[in-house]
Amino acid sequence: MKLSIKFHPLLFQASLAAGGVALMAFNYLHFAIPHGKGPIALHDISWGSMSRPHVALYVPLVLVMLAFTLLNFGLTAYFLHRLVKWLREPGAYTAFRSNAQANQNAGIFAIVGSLSMTVNVVWAPFSFFVPQMSSHMQAMMLPSLIIFALLLTALIVLEVTFGRTWFAPGIDRTKFNFVWLLDAFAFGLVALTGSGIVAMAKNDLVVEMAGAATLFTLGVGGVILLYKVGYLTFHHFKAGQLPAHPVMPGFFLIVPIACLFGLSAYRIAGYLEPAAAGSGPHSTLIAASYVLAVVWGLGAIYVIRDYLTSYFVKSPFAPAQWGFV
Repeated sequence: MKLSIKFHPLLFQASLAAGGVALMAFNYLHFAIPHGKGPIALHDISWGSMSRPHVALYVPLVLVMLAFTLLNFGLTAYFLHRLVKWLREPGAYTAFRSNAQANQNAGIFAIVGSLSMTVNVVWAPFSFFVPQMSSHMQAMMLPSLIIFALLLTALIVLEVTFGRTWFAPGIDRTKFNFVWLLDAFAFGLVALTGSGIVAMAKNDLVVEMAGAATLFTLGVGGVILLYKVGYLTFHHFKAGQLPAHPVMPGFFLIVPIACLFGLSAYRIAGYLEPAAAGSGPHSTLIAASYVLAVVWGLGAIYVIRDYLTSYFVKSPFAPAQWGFV
């Protein structure tokens, strides 16, 4: 059966979400189960020595991680195939890029964000199941650095290209909504990739290059994030009304963005001052980001409570609903 959903760059949020679920399962296992240095792998788990409650908890997490890792890879390959076909359609990309009213073209950044997530899935959940990868992680660092550089370059090019459309004459930015933050989201995901290289690599040159590029990514992304959140919040209060129903879930984009920037900044702080890694000031970075994420998430639920209780269940699918995931 042929899918009837027309291609849109926001479809990449599905593969991004699948990768996020796989990473959540991995991170829980990584921090809950004692193991040697480096990321946890399947062979690190001694099933025979575990209690039944632990086995009952960890087995489903391993299965979830496997399922969503495969889903991330499958969706990424499928959407890349559709992306290539879309780019070959005469005028399709140009028409999308030019449609800046109500930031409708911001979805292009979901592509870079999703591909950055897939890199992290390869490092962690995928290598969990493939012993050869987990034992040769350092051999992956240089290729990972090259991929990180390509993602960052693509992100900067897209930011400049699409940024011009948002500030072109005749564009009413007071009608923009929180989906406009997808570029900041992509900066956070690319920064996560770069900071991951900084945290894992042992080659000094690779670490130095990844560290400098990640600092640049965090700096540019942070400026964009602060400007857009301030601008959108001001104009939403000034308008005295919420945006249209299909884009309301965009409010939740702040939640993952805060976590991504906090974790990346925490890793970079450890790189800049290794002797103080894990100390109070550095730990405050990640703690503050997660507190902000929780507070914003609860506030967003309260603000759009009517949408959640009376519209969401019966509403048609809208790409912005991936913001919940």
